[in-house]
Amino acid sequence: MQEAFPFEEMDSIIHQNRDIILNGIFGTATSMQVGAGMAFAKYLRYVGITSRNYLLFLKIVETNNKWVVDELIGDRNPRLLFSGIKPNRFLIERAFDLLAAWHPGQIYSKVLLSVLGIVEYSYHKADDGYNIYPANITDLQNLGKFLNEDHDQLENTNASILEILDRMSKLGDYNRSLDKVNISKQSFNIRDGFFDNTKNLTDIIPEVLLIRLKREDVEISPTKEFFDFASKLKK
Repeated sequence: MQEAFPFEEMDSIIHQNRDIILNGIFGTATSMQVGAGMAFAKYLRYVGITSRNYLLFLKIVETNNKWVVDELIGDRNPRLLFSGIKPNRFLIERAFDLLAAWHPGQIYSKVLLSVLGIVEYSYHKADDGYNIYPANITDLQNLGKFLNEDHDQLENTNASILEILDRMSKLGDYNRSLDKVNISKQSFNIRDGFFDNTKNLTDIIPEVLLIRLKREDVEISPTKEFFDFASKLKK
């Protein structure tokens, strides 16, 4: 009878090769890393998101690499990627951190929708979401800067942001504190700045936040061998 592999030895192997493993799963600096990340993302999609592994999903989203993120999300609506996870402070705060980290145009559309989805369902009832993580004025500005005035209100990104702002503008149904009043007013003002033809978002949000940048012209893609293999799997 074959002896079972000792878990202690496996833990030691993983610890000793931590950087190799992490770069293979989450790295996007080389084509080989992107290919490995795609394979792991596909496996995660097969496993499904749970309260125990959602941070792995979040880490892949944070790569902002379309190849890897596409494998993670598949045909699912990106806004619903984290909807099965109970809102918590870390997840909401991390979502706002990611919105702060990128300028409009830098973030892959499905990544942006996934992050917005976290905020959207967390503040479905604004007061409940605020009790978990009290969003501040800076958070709202980093949210509102992704509104695209070249598109209408039904465009996916705009629709998600406007829905969040609408709910946040009603903040204070249970307790009308000064902080909630300020957040409510700012949410209304950003939303109003989008709809009112006599106003611009620059009237409400600092212009430096609204600078639109382009994503890198050459995004690291997987090796041709892995791309061909992944294409066959999809077929």
